[in-house]
Amino acid sequence: MAARFRLIMNSGPTTGTAYPLEKGEITIGRDLGNDIVINDPEVSRHHSRLFLQGENYILEDRGSTNGTSVNGQRLLGPYTLRPGELITLGEHVSFIFENAQLDPDATIISSNLNQPVTAMPPVQPVAPPPPPPPAYAPPPVVPQYAPPPPPAPVQPQYTPSAQPQSYAGQVPMQPEPEPANKKIPVWLIILLIFIVVIVCGCGITMFFMPESWWCALFGWILNMMTPGVCPA
Repeated sequence: MAARFRLIMNSGPTTGTAYPLEKGEITIGRDLGNDIVINDPEVSRHHSRLFLQGENYILEDRGSTNGTSVNGQRLLGPYTLRPGELITLGEHVSFIFENAQLDPDATIISSNLNQPVTAMPPVQPVAPPPPPPPAYAPPPVVPQYAPPPPPAPVQPQYTPSAQPQSYAGQVPMQPEPEPANKKIPVWLIILLIFIVVIVCGCGITMFFMPESWWCALFGWILNMMTPGVCPA
């Protein structure tokens, strides 16, 4: 069966190696019994498989630990491959699915794991000479910087109702001292004490004086209030 498609290892243990797809079913994994053996810890022993369906190859994952992705999308079921798509096994191993055309830079490995046949390296093209240096151009004219004129001073607007502004360095007004409390004259204090003593003495005397004295002094007042209290 002539190979119509192939896998080119894009990243992995043998980058650049071409694997022609010459069978109706091709298995991929780390186990030596696979058609394409990849010695990488990210690849499971039985990682994925390709099988031919009509004119196209179908890719499916075989329950691998790190999964199989196409163009960055992890496979959840069988997927029909198209030339140019990127197949990724795990995180570090990837293949490009393409039509089977001879690539002189790739190492061709048949599906029965025979010795690889390395194509002759291509002739390296001669680098073109560097471009000539550009013609001399005069340095650009840098405009001279002119500082802007200082702004005109703003005259303060005076309004009669406005409070006067305080300026830096102005000494604040000292509060006016409160007038001292006026002292009571000594003679007035003595007079008040004298009056209190006389009133207290009179009250005590009137409280303890006999009834005859009350009648002698205030008999007429008491008889007016209560007739017959004091003898006439």
